[in-house]
Amino acid sequence: MRRPVLSRLDTFMRLGHLYTGLLLAPWMAVYATSAFCLNHEEWFGLPNTTPMHRWEVVREVQFAPGGDFPQDSDERARTILRQVGLDGPHRVMGEPNDTEIAIYRLSAGGDYRVAWRRGDSQITVQRQQPASVCRYFHFFHFGRGYDGRYLGSVVWALSIDAVTVSTWFWIISGVYLWARRPKKTSGAVCLVAGCLLFAWLWFLLSR
Repeated sequence: MRRPVLSRLDTFMRLGHLYTGLLLAPWMAVYATSAFCLNHEEWFGLPNTTPMHRWEVVREVQFAPGGDFPQDSDERARTILRQVGLDGPHRVMGEPNDTEIAIYRLSAGGDYRVAWRRGDSQITVQRQQPASVCRYFHFFHFGRGYDGRYLGSVVWALSIDAVTVSTWFWIISGVYLWARRPKKTSGAVCLVAGCLLFAWLWFLLSR
């Protein structure tokens, strides 16, 4: 009875290990590439690492809100973003009031700063320049959190949860598949060496 159960478990582990890897390969490629970029950020000039990045005005829109202008700062921010066609993941900067508001609009291609001043009756949109491929990887590496207002944010957050669960599954299934092999010496050396190296680095970096 034990053999058929283990045989079915072997099949499940192999197929799960294989197909979750194939399904989530793009996400793992993004994390691998972005981790390399972050580890060598001086090569790529990532955001906040060099003075190369600047804010450039890309749009100015006249906007004089009426009596239906929301009082809640986040709803007010969304109204302003809709006026310039940029409704999406964002955060309100500083302390907004009735006369002005500043919004940081997140974007993989370069973040936006959107400012509205009642006295000017104008929305000014600035974007971080220059754009680069590494910026995209940087953005997706740190993209996180469920923002139920935006479908893209929700789906991305779900995919990150799938990647984290699958990573643990790959670890467990990898150890299981090694344990089921008739010759285990080489695998045992790799497993023990990896654990010892990690423990040593943990000790060194935690001092």
